[in-house]
Amino acid sequence: MPELPEVETVRTVLLPYVVGQKITDTTISLPKVLANISSQDFITKTKQRTITHFTRRGKFLTLHLDNAAFIVIHFRMTGTLTIEDKGTALDKHTHVILTFANQQQLRFIDSRGFGHWWYFEAGQSDTSGQLLLGPEPEQITFAYLKEKLTKRQTALKTLLLDQHIIAGIGNIYADEICFRTQIRPTRRGDSLSDTELQRLLDTIPTVIQEFIQIHRVPFDVYHQTKGTSYQKDTHRAVYGRKGQPCQKCGHPLQGTRIGQRSSVFCEHCQK
Repeated sequence: MPELPEVETVRTVLLPYVVGQKITDTTISLPKVLANISSQDFITKTKQRTITHFTRRGKFLTLHLDNAAFIVIHFRMTGTLTIEDKGTALDKHTHVILTFANQQQLRFIDSRGFGHWWYFEAGQSDTSGQLLLGPEPEQITFAYLKEKLTKRQTALKTLLLDQHIIAGIGNIYADEICFRTQIRPTRRGDSLSDTELQRLLDTIPTVIQEFIQIHRVPFDVYHQTKGTSYQKDTHRAVYGRKGQPCQKCGHPLQGTRIGQRSSVFCEHCQK
């Protein structure tokens, strides 16, 4: 699943191709993608509207329109966005197409079809889930972490994945954060010391910013992989490396499941 760094890559790479563009036509081939509006209403309401801003909150993206309406997008497991010239062959799993006046198209591709789009009129309450998110990683404080984590008997990894606590962290970066802080992902929140909380406070935004920079690619690379170049990331220390040597101590990395999610850690380095 694309997490905060990957979603931010989508935003930064596509922003110059999206902002300022007028939508002249819209195609919906999988109606269930639209979470709160019918296909025909979405097509009607977006026609001749210009995109003024393109923002991110956690794992959500928002296209802001010139009439103060806005479109919220969540990729779920396999969604992505790409820009193509009108007339270019469609990917098999292209579910939404916004055609611009410049004859380019913003296409939403999702092989599993779990992604969602919402449309909200100006002043309409956003029910996509964005308003329920916790702070962005760079906005957290020591006091906030202590309040949210140390009163819970829940595993640290589960707490890191809770979007109501911190926005944008998913399975990949929860494992990476736990490894960097030398804390096992199975540790309960109420077992964390102040020293460990400080390590988390220092590490969470650092890891997220590092991977935002790692995934920053030029448009041609992004376009060639349709926004999935991150899937071959070789910079991860633990995620996806079960059984391989730990990069710090050389011991084989261990795998477990926490809250139905696969997790990888080093039993030697992480306590």
